[in-house]
Amino acid sequence: MGLKLILHIAYLWLIGINIGAIATCGIFVAPIVFNAYSFLPDLGITQYDSGILMTQIFLKLNTLLNVSAILILVYELLAFNLSKKTSFFPLTINIINVLLIFLFSFYFTPKIIEAQTQGAAATATPEFATLHLQSEYVFKFLFIMLTLSFFTRFVLLFIQTNPNYKSKK
Repeated sequence: MGLKLILHIAYLWLIGINIGAIATCGIFVAPIVFNAYSFLPDLGITQYDSGILMTQIFLKLNTLLNVSAILILVYELLAFNLSKKTSFFPLTINIINVLLIFLFSFYFTPKIIEAQTQGAAATATPEFATLHLQSEYVFKFLFIMLTLSFFTRFVLLFIQTNPNYKSKK
């Protein structure tokens, strides 16, 4: 197995880790954290408290996403420059991914933290609800785009490494 193939596989693994982390936060962690009161009523945890906990989880996730965004950008620019530059599709998808990651990490997360520092009343406003909903849409769109990126890169890797594959041109 050549170094080039190992790098391609490592890149797919990185994208897969991000997809898994986003799915884990959105599908498994958030519903439990935001419904903690129903599991532990004696704990006395409020929706505001749950939001504080979830923010701490997202701060950890943001670290992974931001490091990944830089690696995605480097990989995709190198892959594009070293290829025959026949398709902008993978590069475009991943530039969108990087923008979504940075939008989530550097715009929505700080805005949510800012509201949380102002207290529970600030997180109960319609403005906060709109901000939170927008951040959820960005998060879901990022999940979809990373998944699209994963399968695009997987197919391209299959084509590049399969000598029996014949393109229909």
